[in-house]
Amino acid sequence: MLMTLNKLRSLLALTATSLLAGLYSCSSSNPELTIKLDKLAPSDTIAWVTYLGLEGQQTDTLLHFEPTIHLSPDTARFHSVIFSHDGAARVHYYMLQGKEWKEVTTMPADTTKLTSALPFEGVDLQGKSHTISELYAHHSVELVFASPEGLQSLTRREQEGLQAKARPDSLQFVILYPTPSDSAARGQFRRDSLRGIAFSDSLGLVSRLRREYGVQGNVQPVRFQIDTLGRVKQR
Repeated sequence: MLMTLNKLRSLLALTATSLLAGLYSCSSSNPELTIKLDKLAPSDTIAWVTYLGLEGQQTDTLLHFEPTIHLSPDTARFHSVIFSHDGAARVHYYMLQGKEWKEVTTMPADTTKLTSALPFEGVDLQGKSHTISELYAHHSVELVFASPEGLQSLTRREQEGLQAKARPDSLQFVILYPTPSDSAARGQFRRDSLRGIAFSDSLGLVSRLRREYGVQGNVQPVRFQIDTLGRVKQR
């Protein structure tokens, strides 16, 4: 009887060990993504990690992180990662190549099938600082990428038409001008008699967003609508 109990205990221990090994194997099956930052900026108390896949995206927030960050993205769902920090001013792009994550300089447009707004923070033409989450928190946002040639975005009539279709004061316009000149962007904004918030590319924000939204090759204006939940839809 004692020998039978000992054999049973041994069998149970072996089974438990096998199960734990199997669980460990499953949990570590995703290749690790290691992000190494040169140094942390004074504003590096928060970072955003956006995972992109064919079926959508997911954004996580990191608080008080170290210069070396280890992630294990679910490669069954995601094949691209955008890591932004320093108030979203610094951005790193990663793509799954085979079974390894590789850092790339830009994110190809066909991989960024965005379903949610990407985080950014910037100073507008009036010198005011904004984050995209603050902008869409209470109003839907019409995010307009102006054309590289002529800085055309939308007409006053188009703006009024979009505003009329929305509830009163429920739509915020954000115009992104792909020019490093604040005065050129400000002049075009005034000539078009537009209302809303406008950014130039003086700090590289517009160029980055054009890459991330996959519109860097477009010569015509491109518009996206962001609802109050941060969901994105191209017009």
